[in-house]
Parts: sequence; structure tokens; C-alpha cells
Amino acid sequence: MKKISITSLILLALVFVCGTASAQDNRKTAEKDPAFDVGDKTIGLSIGFGNDYSYNYYGGYAPVVLPAFGVSYDQGILEAGPGVVGIGGIIDAQFSHYGLYGTNVTYTNYVIGVRGTWHLSILKNKNNKFDPYGGVMAGLRFFNYNDNYDHYKSSSVNPAFGLFVGAKYNFATHVGAFAELGFDVSLLRIGLNFNF
Repeated sequence: MKKISITSLILLALVFVCGTASAQDNRKTAEKDPAFDVGDKTIGLSIGFGNDYSYNYYGGYAPVVLPAFGVSYDQGILEAGPGVVGIGGIIDAQFSHYGLYGTNVTYTNYVIGVRGTWHLSILKNKNNKFDPYGGVMAGLRFFNYNDNYDHYKSSSVNPAFGLFVGAKYNFATHVGAFAELGFDVSLLRIGLNFNF
């Protein structure tokens, strides 16, 4: 029952975002408009693979590393050369665990950061749905370790930095898909973006 309710809420939120975006003035009717312009806003929902943090091996066994889940935001703020500079943020969560012979060890990473992006718009006359970009991220990583066998817990807060390159493809006016390669909580991130 809870899964149905959560799914319904997520679908309702997506319908609301898309409906709100379609009610606004659509500036991308001309073919010469870039895929990402000054004033444009994008929310991305992603899943990340390739853990960037190393974990202890426990008794020669590696922990199970789950994908990272994230939400990002990007807004175009000014033109710079053949592109647009964007600023936004990201929240990522990544979990790992190890369980064997009554031992249960969990590792949790949360990354909260600010991102700056530069979106190349030189290809806008050939394909104004394609949005290649690169950027940097700076923020904090909140790390928690919990070992129920030794009854040991620890946590730390560390600076987090990242570099990434990516590309978006808007297959509809307000919806697209994206992929990023980089260095933050995961090495490869894929997801959906919602433009408004």
C-alpha cells in the first residue's frame, strides 16, 4: 500500500511540474534557440554507478555497494562565449552494507553541493534538443559508519569536490534524458530531466 501511495505522489508531482511548465511561455519554438538558455531551469533525477569512495573489506569480503540516487537543479544565468553558464545544486545519497556471520556493517554517504555548469550552444542550429555541458561541484560529504557486531558507530563531515561532463537530450519540450561522467559520489550518472 505504501509503494502505491509513494508512486502516486511521484506521478502527481511530475504531472504538476510538466503542467506548470507547459502553462509558461515556451521560448524554444524557433529552431535557433539553444537547448539550454539564460533563464531556463532544469531538475534532474538520477541514479549513479561506480562508487567513488573506498570501503573497508571485512574479513576478506567486499561490501555490497548500492547505486547512488540524486536530485540536481540547474538554472541558466548568463551567456559566456558560445554557451550559457548555469548555477544550481545537487543532493546525492549512496548506501553500502556488509553482512556475514551475524555482522551487519553499513556505510552511508550524503553529498550536498553547489554546481556550476557551462552549456555549449554552438550546435543549436543543427540540433537544439542536444545539450552538451561540463561543470564543477563543491559541497559537503556526510559519512556514517555503523557496525552492529562491535557496537561501533562513527560519522564525519568532509569537503566534497567534483568535475563532470555530460549531455542532455530533450526528447519533448519539458522532458529529456541525461548522462554524466565525473568525480563526485559516483562516476557515471544517468537520469531524466524536467525543464521549465
